[in-house]
Amino acid sequence: MVKDTGKTKVNAGEVPRWKSMLLISAAYVAVIANIQGFMALLPLVQDEFGISRAEAGLYTSLYFLSATVLAMYSGRLVDRLGVQRSMFFGVTLVGIMIVLHSFSPTFGAILLLAFFTGVGFSFITPSVNKGALAIAETGKKALYMGLAHSGAGVGAFIGAALMPYIGAQFDWRTPLMWGGVLAVIIALIILKFGGVIPGGAEEEKKEGEKEKEIPSFKDVLLDLLKNRRLLIFCIMGMVFGISISSITGHLSLYLTQDLGYSPFLAGLGLGLFQVGGIMGQPGWGLLNDGAFQGNRKNGLFLLGLMVALMSLFFGLVVTPMLPVPAVVLGLVFMLGFFTLGIPGIYFTAVGELVPDSQTGAATGLALIFNRVGVVFFPPLFGLVADWQDNYQYSWLLLGATVMLLSFLFLYLGKKQFRE
Repeated sequence: MVKDTGKTKVNAGEVPRWKSMLLISAAYVAVIANIQGFMALLPLVQDEFGISRAEAGLYTSLYFLSATVLAMYSGRLVDRLGVQRSMFFGVTLVGIMIVLHSFSPTFGAILLLAFFTGVGFSFITPSVNKGALAIAETGKKALYMGLAHSGAGVGAFIGAALMPYIGAQFDWRTPLMWGGVLAVIIALIILKFGGVIPGGAEEEKKEGEKEKEIPSFKDVLLDLLKNRRLLIFCIMGMVFGISISSITGHLSLYLTQDLGYSPFLAGLGLGLFQVGGIMGQPGWGLLNDGAFQGNRKNGLFLLGLMVALMSLFFGLVVTPMLPVPAVVLGLVFMLGFFTLGIPGIYFTAVGELVPDSQTGAATGLALIFNRVGVVFFPPLFGLVADWQDNYQYSWLLLGATVMLLSFLFLYLGKKQFRE
C-alpha cells in the first residue's frame, strides 16, 4: 500500500493539497461573496427602485439563465483550458460586472448585468469540481468536494453579513464596488499562483496524441446523454437548484417583510444560513464517504427529504407563529446545514460517473438541471408571496416540490442502481 503524502501531482512535480484547495476555494469565495452580498442588499435595492418580490426574483433567474445556456459549453472549455485559466476568466468577469452593478441607474440595468455575470459564473463550478476531484484522496472524494464548495459558504457568509452592514452605513452601491474590485484582485492571484492546481488543459491527452483525436463537443454531449445513471442523479440537481436559489433569493425579504426584522438582522440570518452550509458541505461529505460507504444515492435522498421537511416547517409553523429571532435564526442555520449539504455529494456523484476527461462537461450538464430550477422557481416563489402578501404558501410549495422530486429520484435510482 502506497502511503499518502498529503501532496498531489501537478505536471512533473508535487505540491501540498492544501495549496491547491486554498486557491480553488478562493475562486468560490470571491464570486459568491458578491452574489450573495447583492441578495442580502435586495431590501435596500427594493426601496430605491420600488420593485416587487417577483421582480426581485428575476435577478436570480437572469443571472443563472446565461449560466444555464452556456453550462455544457463552459464545462467542456474547462476540460480544454484547464482549471487555472478557467477560474481566472470566470472570477475576473464576475468582478467587473459587480463593479458595474454599483453604477446602475435602473433595476433593468442590473438585470442586464446579471445576465453577463452568469457568463463568468458558468466557468466557476466546473473548474472547482475538476480541481477538487483531481486532488482528492482515494475514498474521500465527497469530503474534498465538500471542502471546495464550502468556499462558497464562506464567501456567502462574508457577503451576506458584511455587505448589508456597509450598505446601511453608506448605500448599497458602495459594498458592491469594493467587492467587485476584490474579486478581480483574487483572480490575478489565481493567475499568478494557480499553477499548483491540478486539472490542467487536456491532461488526459497522451503525449504525441493528435489534435483530431480529441472528442468534439458534440461527441462528448452524446456520450453524456447516453449515461442513464448520470441523468437520474441530475434530478437531484433540480432539488439543489430550486431550494438553494429560492431560499437565498428571498430569505432576506422573508425575514424583513414577514417577520419584521431589520436589514442587518436579515443579513445575519442569510449569513447563518451560509454558516450552516460551511459546516454541512464537508460534514455531509465525510458522513457520505464513511457511514454511507460512498452511497451517493441514499445520501442525496436523505438530504432532499430533510430540506422538504424544513421548508414545510417554515410554512406551517414559523410563519404563522412568529417565534423569537433566536429560534428563527437557529432554524435558518439548520436549513443551511441540510440545503447546502447537497452540492458536494451531488457533484461528487457526477464526477464519479464519467471519465476524468469529461468532468467539466458532465458538471455543465448537471448544472443545466440545477439551473432550470433556478431560472423558474425563485420568481414563482416570489409570485406566490405577492399573491398571499406573505411567504407562507411559498414555503409550502417549495417543500412539496422538493419532496416529490426526491422520491422520484429514489424510485428511479432503485431501478437503475440495483444493489
